[in-house]
Amino acid sequence: RHRLLLPVVLTLALFSALPALAQSTDLFSGFSKKGNGPIEVDAQTLEIVEEGEQRISTFSGGVTVRRGDTTMKAAQIKLFTSKDSDAGDQNGFTRMEATGTVYVNSGKQTITGSQAVVDNKAQTIVLSGNVVLSQGKDVLAAERLVIDMATGKARVEQTPGKSIRMVITPDVKKNK
Repeated sequence: RHRLLLPVVLTLALFSALPALAQSTDLFSGFSKKGNGPIEVDAQTLEIVEEGEQRISTFSGGVTVRRGDTTMKAAQIKLFTSKDSDAGDQNGFTRMEATGTVYVNSGKQTITGSQAVVDNKAQTIVLSGNVVLSQGKDVLAAERLVIDMATGKARVEQTPGKSIRMVITPDVKKNK
């Protein structure tokens, strides 16, 4: 009887952790097309260049970007915008690239990695390089996380030969 109980408990624990992965799109809600409010950027330097039809703003040195409940920190963040303000994304940027140790926090969720790309045109978010997603005591570690902002689907990928690692702490309440 106890042998049957363990797989059931482990299965329930896994399903309780899946919402954390599904909610990973919430981490970037401030930077999605649905985000609203001002985008606040703090950095030591800013360089702006125009290439073709786009403007690239490169923020460097302890960069922090905030919008709503979402905060992103990185060594360098590039914001790509259209030079034609009428064709620009309502979000203020069409693409954002963060490099260095990237840290994103929103509510109870935090994710870290080496690089993050938020593509508002393609409606995708790609985090890569030792990605760690945590919510409370639950932790997921892999090489890459790909999020489709339009559908809310998230895909976790690992380097060939390595395993995706997940630590789940079930919320077990004691019966009185």
